[in-house]
Amino acid sequence: MRNLRPLTACIIFIGLLVNACDRSEQGATPTVKKPRSYTHLYPRSCWFKTDDSWPATQCYMMEVPEDYAHPTRRKIRFPVIRFRANHPAPNKAPLLHLGAGGPGASMGLEPENASDWLWLNYAAMTVEDGRDLIVIDPRGTGMARPRLTCSEFIEDAQTAFQRNLSPEEEARVFAFSMERCYSRLSKGADMAQYNSSVIARDVEELRKLLKIDKLDLYGVSYSSRYALTYARDFPDSTRALVLNSAVFPNIAYTQQLAQDSLAAYERGLKHCIEDEKCNSRYPDLRRRLENLVQTLDEKPRTVSIKHRYSNQPYPFVLTGQRLLRVLFQALYNENFYSELPKLIEGLENSSDEGLKPAQKAIGHFMEIVLDPYFGDAAGVSHFCYEEAPFVDFDQARESAEGTGILGGAVRSDLKLLQLQCRIWAIPAAPLLESQPIATPAPVMVLHGGLDPVLSAEDVDIARKALPNHQWLLFPQLAHDIISASSCAEKAAARFLDNPENDQTEPTKDCRKQELADQIQEEQEEQSQGGETEAPSTGVPAPESEP
Repeated sequence: MRNLRPLTACIIFIGLLVNACDRSEQGATPTVKKPRSYTHLYPRSCWFKTDDSWPATQCYMMEVPEDYAHPTRRKIRFPVIRFRANHPAPNKAPLLHLGAGGPGASMGLEPENASDWLWLNYAAMTVEDGRDLIVIDPRGTGMARPRLTCSEFIEDAQTAFQRNLSPEEEARVFAFSMERCYSRLSKGADMAQYNSSVIARDVEELRKLLKIDKLDLYGVSYSSRYALTYARDFPDSTRALVLNSAVFPNIAYTQQLAQDSLAAYERGLKHCIEDEKCNSRYPDLRRRLENLVQTLDEKPRTVSIKHRYSNQPYPFVLTGQRLLRVLFQALYNENFYSELPKLIEGLENSSDEGLKPAQKAIGHFMEIVLDPYFGDAAGVSHFCYEEAPFVDFDQARESAEGTGILGGAVRSDLKLLQLQCRIWAIPAAPLLESQPIATPAPVMVLHGGLDPVLSAEDVDIARKALPNHQWLLFPQLAHDIISASSCAEKAAARFLDNPENDQTEPTKDCRKQELADQIQEEQEEQSQGGETEAPSTGVPAPESEP
């Protein structure tokens, strides 16, 4: 910004000279002034360490107007990392990874968090396949400036989860956190400018500065909505989309939050109930979970855990409602499903023996809650702009009443979500932001049958609005398919190379072998470790459709 004022002065001075020439030389060719650019891409040294195993890595900070309607006002920045292909193919467009989802989640570009997973998870479909990989933190998150994090919430949560608070007391604590957070952040940021449509505009400005004709877009979880929004708003700039555990604008997730949460718990329990050996070892799991929630609400239990944001053991006071939140977050990972029965049994016992599954799940939950790079305030802006206006909260609360003891956490959350939007007080999105996006661009939709956020049945309905798509369902996976299956990444790589080729059968064959290899590895590990509990068998291959 220090160079902006002298540059502007030069432009004005040159303009005066041109005008003088126009007046004195009537026959001269008129000079067309170039439109002023309000976006800039600044190269800079990478702020994290790399080594010889990494592809060539270029780092930038992208500067854009916070409000495109007023481009001369406040500017904001977000990071851009470009990993160069090992052997570039001239006909392959770069793949732009639109962030970690959330909304508000950091990609992990911070100096202390960055590692080779940033590119290694996507190497097969990018740098090893002749295609550059570009990674960003969207505005308001991670390494973006400003980062819209509610430090007030982090501080209050650190204290609150060490205390036995009723759901009403806890809600009041976090409501006060959000009020203080908004009061602080709104002095230096326009909270209405952090949503999917504005991020799509940021991406288009980035494409122009990188001089890329058309983009291939990769979105995981909420960032898949950015990909769909970009394809809608900038169709001529879009080549293809890979949507991993997709979020669809036409689904009001909060409207069905109670049913989806209950269904997620039931899928977790069903994983054991339908396995004869597991059900024999851990009988009557649903009743036991319901009793455990009630018992912990009446008499909470302090569980000592370790997490990355504390040098000392953290005394987490586990109530029944907090247990439900911990479980929902844990169910994002399919590997937790085999741990759920052990967690329930461990918490039923009065001793600390068998608490390891609970300690691990609570520790993971707290690392998300206390993450200083999570742009939770930006996430609230997204929600209050593009989802909350299309939710019938009265109907959602009425629906939640029928979910029994396992729906208690959702009933509290619905009140807090509505209160957050009253605090934020930002304008509602136009109706367009609640409509299906029927982009003609080729789309690959990857989804897990165990996904706690959106059921496979709902995705099956939503995807049909896409006129040119492929659909790959992985029944045994949960959220973020590409991180869990190399077959999914290989399918995405083949799709990006040629979006017209059907990837259903190759993916089925790959996944069948992948599952067989996993079962063999588990059996060998248990044999070497002397364990007596055999793994489940007969896992089906993905039920994929073109």
